[in-house]
Amino acid sequence: MMEWSIHPSAQQEHDEWIEYFGGIDEELAIAFELRYLENRHRICSNPELHRVRRGKTRRVNLHPRFGEYYIAYMIWREKIVILAVAHAKRRPYYWSKRISESKKLF
Repeated sequence: MMEWSIHPSAQQEHDEWIEYFGGIDEELAIAFELRYLENRHRICSNPELHRVRRGKTRRVNLHPRFGEYYIAYMIWREKIVILAVAHAKRRPYYWSKRISESKKLF
């Protein structure tokens, strides 16, 4: 199991999605959190499972129920770095500046 870190902005996004779904229905927020945790565990267990996208980043969609949401991550210094918890149809790659920021942070 590979160690992981999360960019502060990605943590904020995660928290905002939980709050958003919680405002709709508490069960929905719980379901989103479970899907996020399952996929984070999958990433840490097998970080190269998902194909490389732009640059050295990878992405996993939160299927099935939250398929329009994804976790963007990279492998940096033998660690998983979560760059974004994002919606697929909003501002593609807005988080790309976090790649260089993460290399300084972690």
